[in-house]
Amino acid sequence: MPSCAFVTFGCKINQYETQAIREEIIDLGYQERDKPVDTDLIVVNSCTVTERAGEKVHDRIRSLVGKNPNATIIVTGCMTEDDRVRLDKIPGVVHLIGNEEKHRIAEVVQGAALLEKKPGRKSRDIFSLEVSGFAGRTRAFLKIQDGCDSFCSYCILPYLRGSSRSREPEAVIDEARRLAAAGFMELVLTGIHLRQWARDLGVEDGLANLLTRLRQIDGIERIRLSSIGEGAFSDSFLRAFGLDEGLCRFFHVPLQSGSDRILERMRRDYTVDEFVAAMERTRDQLPKAVIATDVIVGFPGETEGDFEQTLSIIERLRFQKVHLFPYSPRPRTVAARLDGHLSPEVRQRRMEQARQLCDDVQAAELDRRIGDRVRVLVESVQQHPDRVTGEGLSREGLRVDIEQRRTGLLRRGTEVAVTIDQRHGARLQARMEPVTVRDGDPACQIS
Repeated sequence: MPSCAFVTFGCKINQYETQAIREEIIDLGYQERDKPVDTDLIVVNSCTVTERAGEKVHDRIRSLVGKNPNATIIVTGCMTEDDRVRLDKIPGVVHLIGNEEKHRIAEVVQGAALLEKKPGRKSRDIFSLEVSGFAGRTRAFLKIQDGCDSFCSYCILPYLRGSSRSREPEAVIDEARRLAAAGFMELVLTGIHLRQWARDLGVEDGLANLLTRLRQIDGIERIRLSSIGEGAFSDSFLRAFGLDEGLCRFFHVPLQSGSDRILERMRRDYTVDEFVAAMERTRDQLPKAVIATDVIVGFPGETEGDFEQTLSIIERLRFQKVHLFPYSPRPRTVAARLDGHLSPEVRQRRMEQARQLCDDVQAAELDRRIGDRVRVLVESVQQHPDRVTGEGLSREGLRVDIEQRRTGLLRRGTEVAVTIDQRHGARLQARMEPVTVRDGDPACQIS
């Protein structure tokens, strides 16, 4: 039986697509190996959202070739033309398959030819990749959208993923039913630009309606969104979350900058006031919601005043988590051609200043959670002679360590009710409550 292995870089969409490719390759008769050593076939799902990310992919593939000199290596995912030139020179890399043909990898393994490259293709064939499960995970990713129409000045994804395309609602529902039947109680909806889902299908209030339908599926008790734009936070969207606690109140909403001038240079489609209004409206209607964000530090032309405005918004909105990125030029983007590029020293100084503020805000926000009663999906469990410990994620996106000091049973993949009683760094700790949470099944058995 031939062997295979899979290596994934980047976002949740790539993780979803790797799982779909894995299932198709295994159906061909391949046996998966945990580690890609002495393997016949290796599929690498790449990411090149930053230049450094592309370099990591290149370095890893060279390492894989060294450990698997006779392997057939297929590289797929996001690749620039420069990435392709570099990767094509590596011995063992047999195929470079872009996102538009990612769904044909199993056919290519069987000998099918790649199609002629057609820039700007908008095919929905990309949604023919489907999954039935996620081995080793307690949550399942569900891809509902791909591509982007925004063309932010620093981003190359629209050129690599194409225009925004939405997966048909019935196909989403069908896959969700399969995942529920496989035992997954939580779905994470993924897309390059989730806010754009259903626009090209002419569906009104698409995302809010989809969330409601998904929650009607037996076994789906929690639905989480990956990164989503501020424009999604309509009244109907927030109302859906307010009426259903099974819709996880964790929102990752990219800010990128707190300066309107910089947002305009970034070609973002909102103002600071619009972003703040959306987040404050969310906090008013969903007071226990957790909001995370992305911020780019040191964008071309960013003055000290622009940077201070960004810090001010971080402090005002009290983000639970901020993913900070120092700006780095990406070849062939508009931003790379802008004037006003900052020195590495200025970017590093601002990164350190921003990181300290974000750490302080996060600690204060986590401290505010002490005493909250939350529901945690248990991801791992460790048995000890006198206690059982575990860890997992709450519906609000809080990472929680759980301890039951008496002998008991805490089961992976179940949802338990706990009360937060202290914070350690960026993690919360909770005491176990002997309660029943799901389907009349005891979440913890106390002896």
